[in-house]
Amino acid sequence: MANIAKTYPPDTVNRFSKLAPVLVVVFVLGAILQHIIDPEAKQFHKGEANIGNASAGLNNEFMLLPLLGFREAAAGLLWVRCDEFFHSGDYDAILPLVRLITWLDPHADNIYVTGAWHLAYNFTDSSERSDRRYIAPAQALLDEGILNNMGIPDIKFEKGWQNYDKIKDYAAAEKAFLMADQTKPMVGGDDYPYGSPLKTMHILAHTYEKQGKIPEALATWNRAIERSDEMMAKKKDDYSVKQLSTAEHRNHDELLQRYHDRYTPTGHSTVNKSAFPAVIRPSMGSTKTSPWDVSFQPQIEVKRAKVLKISGNFNSADGARVDVRITDWNYKERAINQELNSFDIDLSQTILIDSISVRKNHFDREMDMSKDPKMYGFNQDFYRIVLSYNTRGTSPHLQDRFGWSGEGITDTNGAHVTTQTNKLFLGTMLIANQGGTGPLWDGSTVTPWSLKESAPKWYGVVPTEGQPPRLIKVTYKVSRDQINAIKPITDADIIPNE
Repeated sequence: MANIAKTYPPDTVNRFSKLAPVLVVVFVLGAILQHIIDPEAKQFHKGEANIGNASAGLNNEFMLLPLLGFREAAAGLLWVRCDEFFHSGDYDAILPLVRLITWLDPHADNIYVTGAWHLAYNFTDSSERSDRRYIAPAQALLDEGILNNMGIPDIKFEKGWQNYDKIKDYAAAEKAFLMADQTKPMVGGDDYPYGSPLKTMHILAHTYEKQGKIPEALATWNRAIERSDEMMAKKKDDYSVKQLSTAEHRNHDELLQRYHDRYTPTGHSTVNKSAFPAVIRPSMGSTKTSPWDVSFQPQIEVKRAKVLKISGNFNSADGARVDVRITDWNYKERAINQELNSFDIDLSQTILIDSISVRKNHFDREMDMSKDPKMYGFNQDFYRIVLSYNTRGTSPHLQDRFGWSGEGITDTNGAHVTTQTNKLFLGTMLIANQGGTGPLWDGSTVTPWSLKESAPKWYGVVPTEGQPPRLIKVTYKVSRDQINAIKPITDADIIPNE
């Protein structure tokens, strides 16, 4: 094979040998001068990992840049490499690079946002169900990003959205969106004189509604409308701002109308033409007001090892979804580590979360976990299978019957009805004699109902009174033999709800 190594003339080599020491001196002087002329550099670089620790994980081609002080440049090149892995579907290779990039440049907010999204959404089984074991490290990565970038609302918003959309933890979503909303305005920023985009208020209002906190939701829509009015005063011909304002007014008015249809005897729309609140409207042919009986009748059949057919009857309108959660009996979410050094998960754990649509009062789904042994190892002796229905996350047309907090739902089998007593889940008391404590909302006051007078405006405070959500829930305790089709799963395996 011919020698293709490139050679340089002797005079070129000689000039380079003389320039090399000069370049080293220039780099050193540059670093010293940068430190002198930028007194805020220390604060800016807060959170950055030790150069030696970070560069130890780099290839030779990237190692020199951070050692010479070009951390952001090295991080940018690594992010280009991540993009290549994204497009090729090599998701496992992305995680260590995301860790290195955030060590090198802890102020690259887009890396935290994209990395957390990747962890929470991209690792899936053969049926496109997410690997929920990655949720905790995703949240930890966002927490780290927030601590390193308190002046940026985007990472806080992403944490709120992940809790709202993926985890369905609306209390945690509220807290994150409030953090984003309270971000200190940045002069010259896109949202100045506000600290975060207007969309933050919009999703915060929806988050309050998801929790049955109707006064807070209405108050937040009012704040959004005020901000839109201010924006329109500055940009009278901006059609996009007018559209936002129109949508905000519509959402506010629809929310108030839904309250009247569901909880009061007057002020109804065509959704509820009766003289009764919808959540206790009499059944056809009856005059007795009471919650709606869904007559939940679940059944689990083991078709073969790690393949479960979950079916049953659920007396509701089409569109309801029965939630399914299958976990190790002692499954616990991994504690969120504020000093996350890796995204390793406990591969021995098993967790599946899914939902099944109800059509004509029936639901039916076969869940094949045999194809994904790395996600569903079933290494423990016992497992918990929970089938549930929570009106907090259901569609508006179903909430028209069941209410925001399940005030209008019941079951012939009283053991299927359970109430979440955690104070974090308390909504507003909207109707009397349906459980809950504290004052009944008057239907008009829109000051934050759950906030203490001494608390700062729009600072989240856990309410001590209100309406806890009422759920339909059935819990099974099953063995590994049952999961592996050696023994059947029957009603005898149903245990009391916790």
